[in-house]
Amino acid sequence: MFKTIIGIILMIFLIAVVGSLLLEQFPTLVPLWEELKMHIGTLYESSLVKYGTITTLLLIVAIFIMVGSSKRM
Repeated sequence: MFKTIIGIILMIFLIAVVGSLLLEQFPTLVPLWEELKMHIGTLYESSLVKYGTITTLLLIVAIFIMVGSSKRM
């Protein structure tokens, strides 16, 4: 279990570093990234209003499980 938690933390760190490097190398992606964050925030807020906190968190967890367990080609 400890190994899994460390793996998750390292993967989040790797994604953050790669994302930071991509945004530094390609500054034209910054407006696209900002717009994506805005849309995700709006979707999250509307889900909180419509379904509530617990259901929204369960939906987010379910999406991560579905994406993580999907078969790759």
